[in-house]
Amino acid sequence: MIMNDRTLTLKIERAISELRRGGKIVISDPNSRYSVLLVASELIQKDTVQDLSERALSRPTIILSNNRCNAIGIEITDQSCSILIDKDWSLHDVLSLCMPLTGHKIPIINGVIAESNESIVFYCLLILRQSRLLPAGLMSTVSNVAPENINQWAFNNNLIHVNISDIKYYEKNTAESLVMSVKAKVPIAETENCEIIIFRPKDGGDEHFCLVFGKTRQIDTELEHNTLVRVHSQCITGDVLESLKCDCGQQLKQSIKIMAQANEGVLIYLAQEGRDIGLLNKLRAYSLQETGMDTVEANEDLGFNDDERLYYPVKEMLSQLKITKVKLITNNPRKVENLSKLGINVTERIPIKIDPNKYNKKYLDTKSKKSGHIL
Repeated sequence: MIMNDRTLTLKIERAISELRRGGKIVISDPNSRYSVLLVASELIQKDTVQDLSERALSRPTIILSNNRCNAIGIEITDQSCSILIDKDWSLHDVLSLCMPLTGHKIPIINGVIAESNESIVFYCLLILRQSRLLPAGLMSTVSNVAPENINQWAFNNNLIHVNISDIKYYEKNTAESLVMSVKAKVPIAETENCEIIIFRPKDGGDEHFCLVFGKTRQIDTELEHNTLVRVHSQCITGDVLESLKCDCGQQLKQSIKIMAQANEGVLIYLAQEGRDIGLLNKLRAYSLQETGMDTVEANEDLGFNDDERLYYPVKEMLSQLKITKVKLITNNPRKVENLSKLGINVTERIPIKIDPNKYNKKYLDTKSKKSGHIL
C-alpha cells in the first residue's frame, strides 16, 4: 500500500467514527461534481433535518438500500433509492422508513428516485455499511459551494471530507495493510500443538486472527501441498455463549477438531460478526425473527443483504502464511466461489455435519433453501 492509500484509509476510519457517533460527513463525487452531507439515519435527532437543510441549502432526502426499499413496499431491483423528505413528516415518520419501528405506520411516499450502483447515494450507503450501521441515511446536496472549494468548506465547518473512490477501495486497502503483529503458542483442549497469530491493519480497522495447527506451524517456506483451512466469521452468541439459535459454535469446534486430528491446518477467524452486519444489527435481526421472520427476511428488512462479508483479509493472511492451496472446511459453496474469485486456489470443499436442534432447525433450513448451504 502506498502512502497516499494509507492517508485515504485513515480518512475513512475518521469518517466511520464520526458517523457512528451521529456526526455529519461530506462525500464528493469528482466525476459528477456533486458533494453531499450525510448522517446515519438511526442516529438522527429532532434538529437533524433542519440542520442539514441550513448547512447545505437543500432539502434533505432519505437514502435506502434496495432491500429496505422492498421491505417498505418500493419495488426496486438491485438499486438503492432516494426519497425527498416531506415537510409534514415527523421524526418517527422518517425513522419508520429507515428501520423497522413497532407500532408506527409508514407515511405516504412520493418522489422516489431509483439510484444507480455508481451514484453518490450508493457510496453513501456503502460507508454506512462499512460503519456497521443500518444502510439508511439522510443526505443533502451541498448546493452553496463550488466543487473546487468543497474541501476548504468542509475544513472551515469542522467536517470530515472523503471522495467516493476512498470509500470504494477502503476495505481492499485495509486488508492489504494487514501486518502479522504477534505470534504465540496457545495450547487448547483439542491439541497443544497450536499457535495464534494476530493480524492488524497498519491504519486502523478490525484485527483478525488465525490458529495454526501442528506441522503447518513448522514450515516457513511456501506450502505446495493442500492445507486444511477454515474461514470462520466471529459469532459471539454462538462461539462464546453457545447459543442454540445457530450452528456457528458447533462448526467452530468441529473445524478445530478436524485440524487437530490431522495435525495441520489454519483457522482464520474474521472480525465479521453477523455475516459482517455487526453485533447490534445481528441482535436487531434476532428481534425480527421473534415476529416470525427467518434470518434472510430479517436481514433484508433491516436493509442488508443475506451475507455482507468480503474476503480480502483471507487472501492477505494466506499470502503472508505462504499458503497457496487450500482444502476449505465449509458447507457454503458461495464461500468457495468468493475465495476463488480472489485468486485463492480452493482444491476441495470439506463439509461439516451438524445435528439440528429445535431452536436452530428453521435457521438451518433457511441456510439450505435461501443461502445455498449444503447441509
